[in-house]
Amino acid sequence: MSIKEQGEDMAVTEFPVSPVTVLGLGGAGGRTVAALKRMIPEGRVRLLAVDTDSAALEKTGLPESDRLLAAAEWRGGMGCGGDVLAGQGALARERKKLEKWLGGTKLLLVTGALGGGTATGGAGVLLSVCRKCEVPTVFLLTMPFTLEGHSKRRIAENALQHELLDIADAVLTLPNDLLFSVLPGTTPLAEAFAMADRELAGTALALTAILGQGNLLAPDFGDLVSLLRHRKSYCSIGVGISSCGDPGERSQAALEQLLQSPLLGGPDKLSGADAVLLSLIGGPELSIGETKRLLELASGYVGSEARIITGASVEPAFAGRIQLCAVAVRFDDIVTAPEDRLPIRKSTARRRAAMPDTGQLALDFEQPTLPLNTMSKGAMENTTQVIWEHEDLDYPTFQRRSKVIDTGKIVNASELE
Repeated sequence: MSIKEQGEDMAVTEFPVSPVTVLGLGGAGGRTVAALKRMIPEGRVRLLAVDTDSAALEKTGLPESDRLLAAAEWRGGMGCGGDVLAGQGALARERKKLEKWLGGTKLLLVTGALGGGTATGGAGVLLSVCRKCEVPTVFLLTMPFTLEGHSKRRIAENALQHELLDIADAVLTLPNDLLFSVLPGTTPLAEAFAMADRELAGTALALTAILGQGNLLAPDFGDLVSLLRHRKSYCSIGVGISSCGDPGERSQAALEQLLQSPLLGGPDKLSGADAVLLSLIGGPELSIGETKRLLELASGYVGSEARIITGASVEPAFAGRIQLCAVAVRFDDIVTAPEDRLPIRKSTARRRAAMPDTGQLALDFEQPTLPLNTMSKGAMENTTQVIWEHEDLDYPTFQRRSKVIDTGKIVNASELE
């Protein structure tokens, strides 16, 4: 069965209500949600889409109540044209609407593409709203193709590092270049992107199975957060679907399709991963023996040192078929939480006791400096200046007044008295 046929075969008539809401942010996110909509019946999983492009938003097929055209009066529904600041400003204008829209959401899965425009500029704003509404949030995002240039890659990396990692509960990023690692060079471009959309949709569905209440195995949202929180990671994903009658043949077919998925990049991605998320969805006939056999087969491709998170759920809509999904995660580095970055300071009394009789105290640590770098006016760049006593208030105070930050490397002992 081809990948295209897999996507078409996923049309079902029943699916249990999930506590997970999936939101497509920007054009790529909207396409993923549209593909996911074709996999599940309306109303069973809450699907939302936010974009500045009215035409792209219409193509999601979602009802108007589940679509938000950001900054329609400002952008005119014409999109952001890859402008990050425009995307940031567009979502910022919709904060109140987003707060009402997302209020009461149990868990939000956001999907989109980083590199410029609505998703890159708006992700941080959306996350801020989620934090205010106390909505746990997971991001599933793609990174730009290498052929798109270094500037777009840098924009995506900056958004990931400075807007998401320190705040989001969990972030999964997928390099688009994986499309080229498996697909033949003669694959039509439109077909390749359609395949990517279906694979992302299948992964979103698999994550809802792990994070939702239908997971029959132990791992849950807390396990995912503990694995990914404040870590910069890249992932590859594979989805295998099979409807063979014999359970043994069905398991083998699903695994083979997973290993050939265009966004997995080959079995080596599993063996070289630091962590792997495995999700199995089957119908009422799914037995414990088939579940054990299939998850063991998939785990056999994973390195012995990798952490494995597994999920399994039984859904009536999957009668006669199974879906196996693997998310292979590779950590680039570890980013500590903001509260862990500052060293623990000794009390003044303890420092005095340890102070040599020299009149000066050389501290045994270097005080970190705040990231007070010269900044542009951001989203306010092209707006009317706000002048007060000859100062432009759109710039931060330290920059307007040319303040120099004292790092405090040497402290005069007499000043501690």
